[in-house]
Amino acid sequence: MATLSAGYLTLADRFKRTENGKIAAEIIEMMTETNEVLQDATALQCNDGSNHITTIRTGLPSAVFRKLYGYVPTSKSTTEQVKDVTGMLETFSIVDVDLVDKSENPKLFRLSESSAFIEAMNQKLQETIFYGSIKENAAAFDGLAVRYSKKSTDTKKIGSNIIDAGSTGTDNTSIWFVTWGDQHTSLLYPQGSQAGVQHKDDGVMTETSSTGGKRKVYQDHFKMDVGLSVRDWRSTCRIANISIANLAGDNAVDLEALLNKAYYKIRRFAKTGKTCIYCNSTVLMYFEAQLKAKTNVNFTIKEYLNDNILHYKNIPIRECEQITCEEELVS
Repeated sequence: MATLSAGYLTLADRFKRTENGKIAAEIIEMMTETNEVLQDATALQCNDGSNHITTIRTGLPSAVFRKLYGYVPTSKSTTEQVKDVTGMLETFSIVDVDLVDKSENPKLFRLSESSAFIEAMNQKLQETIFYGSIKENAAAFDGLAVRYSKKSTDTKKIGSNIIDAGSTGTDNTSIWFVTWGDQHTSLLYPQGSQAGVQHKDDGVMTETSSTGGKRKVYQDHFKMDVGLSVRDWRSTCRIANISIANLAGDNAVDLEALLNKAYYKIRRFAKTGKTCIYCNSTVLMYFEAQLKAKTNVNFTIKEYLNDNILHYKNIPIRECEQITCEEELVS
């Protein structure tokens, strides 16, 4: 699990390379400030328009010992082709003309008024990365939970990288080990397009109310074309069926034991990417509570992206509120 080299660009890096100016910089800052996933994730340009086609190896060819004058049977690897799609995430910010014109810096004032709309995009993006489903919303993309949705004992299937924490109730959540990188898991953006948020100043528009009243407003359009690709599912792992009610007390779920299982699931396959652990603040709180009860060298507080945060075996534990405590049981 290596540190990303300069060749691996996060979406924030691509923002900076494709957008210029103070307004664009402010948008980047606002997006990444409360979006840990966006700070970590690498971004790939699609190889098929707005879609990305990936060939995944699902089986290896055989190798045999051969006697003198003996023969080696022919064999081949087995692969599966996966097509990932991108979706268009959009919002419009509208501010009264008089309010803007009376401000000291109209452009930055409009951006500050747009912060709620940008944050809404932020939350929707994180939610979709984990829970997006084309079946439920054909305009979106499949998130991680849809891909890691069914347990399996077959090590050739993605379900073998789901660890069951044992819940039987309805107050469930997950912890994710996600390895970011071109050969692992990446965010996508359409071929020939701009990575990240695209901002368009629509200028002064006339807004009409439901009763026919009119007013002049400034309109800003924010748009993001984004998708998700999981090229090597073996380097990402889901710890599912964690009951919130079972995280405290004498018989509490041992979070460290679960992390250890996940770590050894992905360790061999994550060497060329950057791995992060994602959980919500409730789970993170219980992490710290369990750690106070014992001395543990596997957990440390270290600097990561200019912040001192908890690490497990040198892997940063990232707080993501879009990981819900109301997940369905994974069977």
